[in-house]
Amino acid sequence: MVNRWRIPESEGRNLFEQILHNRQLQAEDLRGGLESLPDEALLANIEQVALRITKALRNNEPMVIFGHDDPDGITSTYILYQYLNSCGYQRHHYYIPNRNLEPHGIQQSLIDFVKNGGYTLVVTVDNGISAAWGVNELNKVGAEVLITDHHLIQPDSLPEALAILNPQLPDCMYPFKYLAGVGVVLMLIRYLSKILDHPVSPAAYFWAAVGSLADKVPMIGVNHLIVRHVIDNWKTIPDYTIDFLLRNYNRISGPGGIFSFIQYTSRLIANGREADGQHTALSFMLQVSDEKAVLFQDLEQQKNRWEHELNRVFGIMDNLLTGFVGNAFVYFDDEDVIPYSLLGTAATYVVNNLGVPTIMLKLHNGYTVCEGRCSDGFNMVSAFTHCKDHLKQYGGHPKAAGFTMEPHKYDEFLDCFNDYLLASLETAPEPGKIPVDAVISLSDLDSGNWHQIELLLPWGMQNPEPVLALKNVSLAELQSRVTLDNNSLSISDHKRYDLIISWKNSGLIRILDFYES
Repeated sequence: MVNRWRIPESEGRNLFEQILHNRQLQAEDLRGGLESLPDEALLANIEQVALRITKALRNNEPMVIFGHDDPDGITSTYILYQYLNSCGYQRHHYYIPNRNLEPHGIQQSLIDFVKNGGYTLVVTVDNGISAAWGVNELNKVGAEVLITDHHLIQPDSLPEALAILNPQLPDCMYPFKYLAGVGVVLMLIRYLSKILDHPVSPAAYFWAAVGSLADKVPMIGVNHLIVRHVIDNWKTIPDYTIDFLLRNYNRISGPGGIFSFIQYTSRLIANGREADGQHTALSFMLQVSDEKAVLFQDLEQQKNRWEHELNRVFGIMDNLLTGFVGNAFVYFDDEDVIPYSLLGTAATYVVNNLGVPTIMLKLHNGYTVCEGRCSDGFNMVSAFTHCKDHLKQYGGHPKAAGFTMEPHKYDEFLDCFNDYLLASLETAPEPGKIPVDAVISLSDLDSGNWHQIELLLPWGMQNPEPVLALKNVSLAELQSRVTLDNNSLSISDHKRYDLIISWKNSGLIRILDFYES
């Protein structure tokens, strides 16, 4: 067991105390509310952004909210759109690009939409920080641009927007840098609420939780506060769309059930891409007529097809990973077996299985597109920055980034990427053992301990589900207390084991690893 896992000493502590101790947490760390949020006025340029939006409201200017077609972008668009609605403003429209039809960022389709509609203000959400060309083109057709984004910046190529709101800006004093795009927009509408003396709907926090969890930002700091606020104040969050979804969802029980519902919602609205700036998920969220049920059924069907396609892609990746040995995984999908929209998911699957930097590439709309993923010890944005001379556009986060490239530059890029990879590996520390959060006995798997574990929700990056070591048990003993997911592991019914497990819900245990006692 000690070869792969780092087993702590329990030192007389109970299960919950062990987890807190081994994660270097204090019980009071789990009790923060919205009053603990940093002052959003610390975000660089937020006053300029808020005042320009306020001017548009008061002058009844036509405005476009330009979003992104993932759950972070959809929720970002939704909460800003709904906040402006609640202020009585009616001249705002949204435009959601479709990654299956055009490259990421501001493209000609949006520019034509803005020009033909006579819009004088464009507000980007969850995108825009790498759209220098697009912003210039919007300025040419008479539209001012406000960028709200959270992706890493490229200081030498910032767009010439009227103002940029992004916690990654070097002059930004906001202490928490890991907001999702919807988190940035939430801080913006909180700031607007003070200027306009108009409250933020409690539902905005729910949608911020949905987008933040979907975007896999670290579940610490402000992100943890936002999602935990929703869990702790669940019964005081009125929203027509939430109520509709709950009527079509299993009964929710406890904090874990609320967390699962948030995750379900993010999976649902990950579908719905359309042409011409429309999006089925956003239409569903905004709809109040009987058409809402029709849109919901459409989304459910798309989600089911997406999950089926996801399993097919995972099967392909399992075959590709069999027998793999190497320091990085590079795959060019020249047979077009992985949809572009699942390229990043496939890369994440590889990282979760192999633990090595992974880039997945394919031809799409005339360009070579790439999604890169990695774990601790490698920085995908730094790698792409090192090779930026070969790229048309790139951006993202240290562990999840992407780019667009002219197809003929593939070989040059690959040489450059390999050079960066080799240099990075020379300085990378040896991979450590996987930490276990607590050592427990069978009797610890009770409702009291489960309720305490729920205090640690939400799970996510830097706050993962606890990993527990359960010593000297048989499968029969374990199954007498809980339902067992053996994770496709071949375990005998006639031996005693030391198990590494995750506690999925009050009655379900998943076995991660096992050793004979």
